[in-house]
Amino acid sequence: MAVQGLVQSVDALTDAIERKWGVGRLRLLVEDGLRERFDRQWAKWQAAYGAQDLDAVRAHSEAMRRAWAAMDTAALAAGHQPLAPEVWETRMPDGVVLAIVRTLPEAQALARDGRDREVWTLDEVGRVICAWEGRHWVDAIHQHFPGSRIEALRLTPRGGEFDWSRGDAIPFGHETGDTHAYTPIRRRAGA
Repeated sequence: MAVQGLVQSVDALTDAIERKWGVGRLRLLVEDGLRERFDRQWAKWQAAYGAQDLDAVRAHSEAMRRAWAAMDTAALAAGHQPLAPEVWETRMPDGVVLAIVRTLPEAQALARDGRDREVWTLDEVGRVICAWEGRHWVDAIHQHFPGSRIEALRLTPRGGEFDWSRGDAIPFGHETGDTHAYTPIRRRAGA
């Protein structure tokens, strides 16, 4: 249990640092020598945990806390700024909250904050819009009505296009005994 507690404390610090700087970003902001020392310490800490050696885990957990602090200090001293995601949120028609951010590190930082929402990057939004068949309808609406707001859009599924030569199906349903308003037709007994 003591080993697990030490590991959890380093994991919690790692999560906090990654929320502050982005997942994997801080290592890339510091000078090579510090990054190499950090990577060696990380490997020692992982090996100590793998061996379940309490004394080694204790020593290397403390060293990991110092290593994270050293990288944080070095990055700030070099003029780098912590990640400050600009987030745009909206509630979609199905009730899900959608958060849109610029970059993957921002998305990763948001995904770890514990809120129940979908987090998309601008790149992902762009790819989905490009692949979406309805994009051309939206483009046409915006071209013909600049500044307009689209509140709903329903596309007819392939094969479901209206056949003008046949006209509408009549929805009375007499063959089933019901009208379109679900009023049953009474039948005589024995009929």
